[in-house]
Amino acid sequence: NCLMVGVYAKQMIINEKLELTSSEFVISLRNPVTLENWYWRLEWFEDTSGQDTLIIHEQETPEPLHYTTEPIISNDYFILNSKFSFDDNAINQVIGYGYKDTNHDILCSLVFEFEKSYLLVNTGPVIEMNYVKVKPNIQRDIIFTLN
Repeated sequence: NCLMVGVYAKQMIINEKLELTSSEFVISLRNPVTLENWYWRLEWFEDTSGQDTLIIHEQETPEPLHYTTEPIISNDYFILNSKFSFDDNAINQVIGYGYKDTNHDILCSLVFEFEKSYLLVNTGPVIEMNYVKVKPNIQRDIIFTLN
C-alpha cells in the first residue's frame, strides 16, 4: 500500500462538502517503506463524440506546479500551490471506471479507497474530487484495479 500525501492544484476550489474542483490536479504519492515519492498528474479532454476522458500521467516531479527542492535535508519537493490532505491516507485500492470503445479503454472516473473513506475523481468541464465516507456507486465498467 502507498500513501496519498496530498492533492495539489494551481487553482483549487474546495467547498464545505469537501468537493474539490480544478482543471488539473497533481496527486502526491509515497511508498511508506522506501519513502519513494511520485506523482499522478490528472488531466482531461473531451473527444469528438463529447465524452470526457480522464488522463493519468505518472511522473517523478510535481510539474506543472510551482515547486522547489531542499537538497541539504532531503531530495523531496516543496510544492508552492494549493493543497488538500487528510489523515486517512493509506490507499487500500484504486479503481478506474470508464467504458470500452472499439479499440481502447476510456477512463472517466477514479475511486481511491482508504481505510475509512474514499476519494472519487470525475471528469467534466473541470475535474471534480469528492472526499466521502461511503463507497461511491459508479455506473461504469471497471477499467483497472490497483491494490
